[in-house]
Amino acid sequence: MSLQANDFELFDVPLQFAQDRTQIDARWKALQREAHPDRFAAEGAAAQRVAMQWSVRINEAYQRLKDPLKRAAYLCELQGTPVQAENNTAMPAAFL
Repeated sequence: MSLQANDFELFDVPLQFAQDRTQIDARWKALQREAHPDRFAAEGAAAQRVAMQWSVRINEAYQRLKDPLKRAAYLCELQGTPVQAENNTAMPAAFL
């Protein structure tokens, strides 16, 4: 798996809005068990840094996938239509 994989690929869930929260939670726990930096304590600083990058990436993906609003915005971003909710008060008619 690549650090550049999208969140849905990383969590091995379909690229769609509707998601099973229990599946996302279970996958997060499994990924964290594999990548947690403590598992690489005996392998040196470089391995721990890589594990930390993976752990951060997994947590970021989890935060986006578990929250319906963040998930919807992320799906829009993946489809080339970033929501920009902070400063976009009107969506294009084609999008709506």
